[in-house]
Amino acid sequence: MATFTVVLLVGGTDLTKVAVALPELTAQLELNPVQALWTADAYALSTGIAVIPSAVLADRYGRKRIYLAGLTAAVASALVAGIATDPATLIIGRIGQGVGSALLIAATVAIIRVSFPTVRSRAFAYGLWVSSFSAGVGLGPLLGGLLVDRLTWAWVFWINAPVLGLCLIAAVLVLPESRNPRPPGLDPFSIGSSTIGIAAVILALKSLPRDDSTWFAPTLLVAGAVAVAAFCLRQARLHRPYLDVALFKNPVLAVAALSIAATTGLFNGTLYLLTQQLQLVDGRSALEAGVMLLPLAAASVLGGVLSPCLKRWISEPHLLTTGFICTTLGPLLLISLPQTAQAASLMLLGLGAGAVMAIASNALMSSAPTTRTADAGAIQESAFALGAGMGIATLGVLALEFSTDQEVSPGSGIDSALGLSAFLYICLTIPAALVFLARHR
Repeated sequence: MATFTVVLLVGGTDLTKVAVALPELTAQLELNPVQALWTADAYALSTGIAVIPSAVLADRYGRKRIYLAGLTAAVASALVAGIATDPATLIIGRIGQGVGSALLIAATVAIIRVSFPTVRSRAFAYGLWVSSFSAGVGLGPLLGGLLVDRLTWAWVFWINAPVLGLCLIAAVLVLPESRNPRPPGLDPFSIGSSTIGIAAVILALKSLPRDDSTWFAPTLLVAGAVAVAAFCLRQARLHRPYLDVALFKNPVLAVAALSIAATTGLFNGTLYLLTQQLQLVDGRSALEAGVMLLPLAAASVLGGVLSPCLKRWISEPHLLTTGFICTTLGPLLLISLPQTAQAASLMLLGLGAGAVMAIASNALMSSAPTTRTADAGAIQESAFALGAGMGIATLGVLALEFSTDQEVSPGSGIDSALGLSAFLYICLTIPAALVFLARHR
């Protein structure tokens, strides 16, 4: 479990530390705005796309073997990203890191499932897993700022190599091998349709800032929707589906998954926007930006830890609603209050986001039948990863669009995107609260 903890801690930092390094990366590698967005979200998006196929590979070919493959891919991709001299190599390295992360997540979920047989021990292992990843997310901006200011941007990636290399050696020595005695078959149609569907939606979003036509982005969106629908229909017909889409008929599970994806996305999108604002608009160094964002990251971890404890005195629907209200007020206060009050606004946003993600995660896993725990875990991890990537892409593109279309400063474009983030949070509050209230009646 110690190996898992360190690997997940590193994975959490990979999600956030690059955002602080982006201004330096943009200057050194001459990234355009869309390439900068790809650098920020390619890791999370590729993780989300690859996590379900990775789970199938882990069941078929062995969990330890796939775990070791994930560590190898993560180390190699970090080295590639660190030596990049052009945007394409950097983005390829980030995609490789994401695929490695997907292999690690899929194998870890499976190994925990077989290594911790009781419900209580498994809950402890999953809790330690989530806490490790959350701590990494929180430390990411500070670590990224420290490495950029004290060394070079390359060390934002290279620092992973020795840490994960040691974890690779430890995993070879201590991890037991296991595999599913009745693994699902390889289905190229499922893999292809899910990959094409998600990729088409992502490309549609990324094409908006540079698309002079009126048909390209909508065509991609339609193609993506058709591919996702084909994937869902295929899963409904398979005897051993990659993803049990019938689980989404449970309103609690569906709303919990949506809450995880949206909250993770808006949280990471906001983090991305703030790193750009602090450095490009306010002129802060990477380290100063990392320090100033600590309240946001620390509060999110605190919110995730406190919310399960508060359930003894406050009902789950009331906690969830309070969390959403905090996440709504956070961006609004960031826009309206002076910078001297920024720390309080960031803490409010972080507490709310951490609470919502923890409550929704617990609701998702507990609402699924015991025999479908693995499928619920796959839904949860896909929601976290795809939510983070889509959130960065959506808010980043919107900030760029607002700045370009209205011919205003980048800071005003970021404020507009933050305002939209608050609006989306409040739109989630009412349906989520109603579904959770119905669950507790």
